[in-house]
Amino acid sequence: MSKPLKGKVAVVTGASRGLGRAIVAHLAELGADTVLIARDQNLLDEVAAAMKTESGRVLTISCDVSDVEQVKQATAKIVSDMGRVDILVNNVGIPAPRTFEETSISDWDTVIGVNLNAAFYMTHSLWGALIDSGAGYVVNIAGTAGLRGGGSPAYGATKFGLSGLNFAIAAAGKDHNLRSTILYPGGMDTGWRGAPIGVKPASETMSPDEVARFIGNLVTSPTEFVVNEAVLNPIAQPFM
Repeated sequence: MSKPLKGKVAVVTGASRGLGRAIVAHLAELGADTVLIARDQNLLDEVAAAMKTESGRVLTISCDVSDVEQVKQATAKIVSDMGRVDILVNNVGIPAPRTFEETSISDWDTVIGVNLNAAFYMTHSLWGALIDSGAGYVVNIAGTAGLRGGGSPAYGATKFGLSGLNFAIAAAGKDHNLRSTILYPGGMDTGWRGAPIGVKPASETMSPDEVARFIGNLVTSPTEFVVNEAVLNPIAQPFM
């Protein structure tokens, strides 16, 4: 496999499982040095040990990305240890109570903190490094709730909010050759909310490895254009 990301550094949040794990593995295959961020250090160590890293460095950081002080400490370590940042994938996300009545103030604050605030904290803290790279790329993972909402007020609000944040990042970055894309992936075979993995046929669910390859295509695309947003759905569910 060619190594188009050799010499570049990619930071991925929510990297200990599911889509995040698939993303870091694929970006490493493309030659990137990778930074894996999640709360569980043991899971991060397992992911790092399993990755194919013949040509790239791997840094794992245990961090609650909803805590701005922890984010500042983590990003300072990233810049110090890795020397640069070229790609940031804001992937971390947690589920929320499904109905308005079930959602407490505490639920709201927690979900907003992880699913929305964290993307701003990470991007803001790494902004200087992304600009300095000369061709930075931010990918924000929203899911289709960012287009159609749903019954969960906290979850839907964060994903709609992420859409607005993405376009603000793109607008601020355009004069610095920094691109930003928001992805709206539909159902993926990641075990979200405890769903069984490997049960649905491929036509009805998406492999996180294939979504990760799509992200790899984005961040290795020509710098003259940007994919502002992309909706990804299983072939059996082609429309929202």
